[in-house]
Amino acid sequence: MKRKVIIATVTAAVLIGGGTATAFGVAGDDGDGDRAGTASQTHLRPAEHDDDHADGQDRDDDGRDHDDDGMDDGDRAEGTGAGALSHDRAARAVLKAVPGTVTELELDTERDRLVWEADVLGKDAKWHEVKIDAVKGGVVTNRVDDHKDDDRATVRAARIDAAGIGDKAAARTGGTVTSVSLEADRDDHDKGRWEAETVDKKGQEHELVLDGTSGKVLHHETEQDDD
Repeated sequence: MKRKVIIATVTAAVLIGGGTATAFGVAGDDGDGDRAGTASQTHLRPAEHDDDHADGQDRDDDGRDHDDDGMDDGDRAEGTGAGALSHDRAARAVLKAVPGTVTELELDTERDRLVWEADVLGKDAKWHEVKIDAVKGGVVTNRVDDHKDDDRATVRAARIDAAGIGDKAAARTGGTVTSVSLEADRDDHDKGRWEAETVDKKGQEHELVLDGTSGKVLHHETEQDDD
């Protein structure tokens, strides 16, 4: 009877306290003879530890590191240009792959890889879509784009290329270029205008519209202005 009480008491203690417990039971018969003590140990699994990273980053189910603000490294680089080839180096890499005129250059993330995406009107008179690894500079994609709108008149009217317009936008804002795009003028479709986006050292985003012939800034707004 005493043995059952002792075992029940120890078992309850193990369940409540967790960890490792040592229980001493009473061996032998139910008589009044000498009884030798025996010991048995019960091991419980230690509590699970939090798997958060010590550096303040959490790893989501997709395996990508995320900072405390919820942005993964790829998204952050895409938005700021951090760690990427500059717009002018990217433009040179694109034109090396497809000689012609770059009409759009944009920093983007594709399958966890940071890339510069470009539209090019090649010297072969065909539209090409080219993607450059924004870190290593290698060509990721180079294919003919049969679905590109045929705005050749706008391309011919532009006197400043993608690299040159990016330089002007960067100088105006003191920031890093994340995209440039040649568009037809709303009033005169034969006249081109460039739209550019940059991010300055304070993280402020800038959007600019520049004349495709002179490079003059026609419009400039920031994220703060929008707010």
